[in-house]
Amino acid sequence: MNHLNFPPILSGPILRRVDEFQITVWVATSKNYDITASLYITDQNHKILPISVKNHKLPLGKQLYIHLITINPLKKVFPTDQLLSYNLLFSTGNHSFDLQQLGYLDHNSISRIVYSSLKYPSFYISSTKSSSFLYGSCRKIHGKGDDCLQFGDQLLEKHQLDHTKRPSALFLLGDQIYADDVSELIFPFIRKTAEALFGYEEDLSSIDVRITKYKDRKQISKYLCKFTSRKSNNHLFTFGEYATMYLLSFGPALWKDILPQLSNNSGHTDIINFANSTFSTQRLLANIPTYMIFDDHDITDDWNITKKWKENVENSPLGKHVLANAFTAYFAFQGWGNDPSRFSSEFLHSLTEYVNTYPSNKHTYKSWINSMFGFGPWTYIAPTKPKVLCLDTRTSREWSYSKNQSSSWIPPSTSGPELVNEKGWTFATNKLFKSGWQKNDPLVIVSPAPLYGIEVIESFLEKFISPLRNRGIPVTTSFDLEAWRMNGKGVYHFYEVLMKLSPCEITILSGDAHMASAIEVWTQFGGKQEKIKLLQLTSSPLKNETFRGVSGLSLKAAIVLYTIFQTEDRIIRICDEKQNFHYNTIAKTHAVTLAESIHYQYVNKNSIIELSNNLGLVSFSTGQTYHQLLTKKDEA
Repeated sequence: MNHLNFPPILSGPILRRVDEFQITVWVATSKNYDITASLYITDQNHKILPISVKNHKLPLGKQLYIHLITINPLKKVFPTDQLLSYNLLFSTGNHSFDLQQLGYLDHNSISRIVYSSLKYPSFYISSTKSSSFLYGSCRKIHGKGDDCLQFGDQLLEKHQLDHTKRPSALFLLGDQIYADDVSELIFPFIRKTAEALFGYEEDLSSIDVRITKYKDRKQISKYLCKFTSRKSNNHLFTFGEYATMYLLSFGPALWKDILPQLSNNSGHTDIINFANSTFSTQRLLANIPTYMIFDDHDITDDWNITKKWKENVENSPLGKHVLANAFTAYFAFQGWGNDPSRFSSEFLHSLTEYVNTYPSNKHTYKSWINSMFGFGPWTYIAPTKPKVLCLDTRTSREWSYSKNQSSSWIPPSTSGPELVNEKGWTFATNKLFKSGWQKNDPLVIVSPAPLYGIEVIESFLEKFISPLRNRGIPVTTSFDLEAWRMNGKGVYHFYEVLMKLSPCEITILSGDAHMASAIEVWTQFGGKQEKIKLLQLTSSPLKNETFRGVSGLSLKAAIVLYTIFQTEDRIIRICDEKQNFHYNTIAKTHAVTLAESIHYQYVNKNSIIELSNNLGLVSFSTGQTYHQLLTKKDEA
């Protein structure tokens, strides 16, 4: 077993769920520390607030402890619309230290997590509906371009003392890591670090002995796990590998051992730039309440894309094991801080008992597997102003058969999945009302995949690519045919839920698409005369520019031609009684159940899409929503 000397803090502090009743801070440490906190009113000469503090601790490895520190007011509530700040005190035995002694509060240190005029990391709790959020998705370590989370850090630095301009929350909408697409330059380090963190190397041959017959991970991924990722040469398999990837993504602590091994040649530039930007990422995450939801790459590419995929993987011992590892890592590094009250003591016990009794017995292994696959949906409500409904669109899916109406010769085939099934919607709406949300309140919904994408792209996939499924070509996994529009029933059900909720304003925040857009939609539902206005905002990627060179120019050209030849200002889309969608008009024999008027807004000076890396900024005020993309071309 190899040994590495790790710093006290492996990642964090990350500010997580925050409201006037509780503040949550997440930290990963290399030793078994007890952690407490202090809370201050910043603009009152750092007046100390009376609080109670509890450190919820998960011992996950020999040198890995995950902490969720919950801070509650001794008085009724925390003050709102005032800048608050915090410090953390770590202790073990007779040794204790705070963030200052680690250099995190030193303005001259590259590791500082404080802004220029402030003494401690800070945040505020908004009491009004006039607030702003940062949001984005798709952040790959070796992805092309700059990491745009640094522009969020710059924005907080600029408006650090002005709570009317400083964003009050950050939403990470999926693909916070790329478990299926790992650079060969850092993969050896990930394996070495995972073993050192946990104190053992996970024996995958005990799950499937056939693993010894395969020479590389791409073959293991395809034939034993039944995954369909196209870039799986270095696919993460073990819990330790997933955990290490999160540590590399959220902060700089582990990068000091990697960077000396990377030269400054062009092949390493993207990784070096990412590593250097993690100081900025660490500072941003320490100073803004952060909410996260998974998408496929957090687990594996094409995760639950078809019913057959789900069945194949979950019937594979190794595939199911890797998914359970990925779920466990998602919980520990992302899910726990979103809504800690969701996770029972039994859930936490099954997890810690499994990882701390390695090699596990059949009882602890089965209990762990059942806990990981039995939990769900992972949907939750962020207690922001306005409240945000964050949808789990991966584990609540449902598949059905339908006849594609876009071409008469196409036989019945499996459509794209309904991304949230009836059970998932019931859970989501119940959680929303229990959170205090009421009808006629504004509603923000996080859907990792956009409800509305760019029609010229999606219609091409639907009309020309999707039909190839019926000729035996696996285009569903090759082209990610899982947009909301690929399942008319799913879109129709979405609007049924919105009609029952009856919010005064609807904003959907999405990622996934590797492009950014802003789309305004007016919808008339059923026989009702009133129309629903919806704003679909998409920000992607944070760091993973896909459409570069010829592909980018071709896509931009298609968009330009589309806007030139699109004679109407808006696109009309109509849903018939069989929940099939048609553009512009349908035969009189069909009853119209839903009619949409779709308008694409410009997101930069000359295009309805942004293909470069970007971070979304959305601001809400009474009756109005403002949207901006933070990019390298227009830094905050």
